[in-house]
Amino acid sequence: MKKLNIFAYCLAGMLAFSSCQDDRDDNPTILHPETFTLNASTETVYDLQNIETIDWTCDVPDYGYSAAVTYSVQINKDNNWVDAEGENAVSYVTLEATYSTNQLKISAAEMDRSLIILNEWFDAETFPTTEQTVFVRIMSSISTVSGYEAYSEPVEIRYLPYYMEVSLEPKTMYVVGDHNGWAANDDAPRLIATDEAGMIFHGYAQLNTQFKFMTTDSWADPNYGGGSGTLALGGGNITATPGFYQIDANLNTMTYSLRTCTWGIVGDAVGSWDNDVQLTYNSSTGALEAEVEFSAGQFKFRQDGDWAYSLGSSLDELVYDGGNMSVSPGRYTVRLYLNGPTYRAELIPVE
Repeated sequence: MKKLNIFAYCLAGMLAFSSCQDDRDDNPTILHPETFTLNASTETVYDLQNIETIDWTCDVPDYGYSAAVTYSVQINKDNNWVDAEGENAVSYVTLEATYSTNQLKISAAEMDRSLIILNEWFDAETFPTTEQTVFVRIMSSISTVSGYEAYSEPVEIRYLPYYMEVSLEPKTMYVVGDHNGWAANDDAPRLIATDEAGMIFHGYAQLNTQFKFMTTDSWADPNYGGGSGTLALGGGNITATPGFYQIDANLNTMTYSLRTCTWGIVGDAVGSWDNDVQLTYNSSTGALEAEVEFSAGQFKFRQDGDWAYSLGSSLDELVYDGGNMSVSPGRYTVRLYLNGPTYRAELIPVE
């Protein structure tokens, strides 16, 4: 009997331990790390115009369990980190790109742009040409719960900036190549920034066989080439098969993508909301166009016969997911201009 009691006691203890262990696995106690270490060189002078990425690592903050951590890079003029409060603005800039591991490959172009914003170096004539310093720290966060942000110990780094035209308003990027004589002018297709920082771009172009991206109309300013979906500052010409493309470029990740696409007109004004009247690119006008018979009703433009990308609202300024547009019955030459910076269309009556 005594042996049975001892066995039952041990079994109960094992079950209790197992239960506690399961609780820790399923409901871990979240720790809030005070700080962690950023491994960044204080001796290296980072020449931002002549490198593609800044490669740093940091320690993994201890959240008490294997948390999915997101890392962000923050920069400040000095080591006095002040958050926004009332009318007082935040003292630092957070780079837009985030990282899912502690192996940080930071875009030199994004770092340079962020430094320009931080220091308000918008004037080319007064732009510094000598070595500068900035304080950098890494913010970690976990997606499953808010309020557990942690910050690395700041590191003062040295860098050499380069001038680029920066605006806090959405910008454009030229697509130049053998499709337009390599000219960054008003007729060149332009991608439109889809983020406030002006680092992620989307747009359309009729391409031939080679092209590059230009940030301004001067080759002296940053331009991007590359291949196989990867961008490089000042890189070689990107090759393509002739056709009309949706183009996306990300200067944070230094990547791009090309996808052939079509555009058409859909709506009860052209027969139905299910079948599109296809538009064809006209190199003489730089527009996608067709001659179309309209009845009384409404219409929109959409890509690839699908509603993932549609344009409406106003012919003078088409916007994604814009409202339906009305038209008077008649036969028109329809021209859709997607070469930016504003998407627009024309309906020209056919005599």
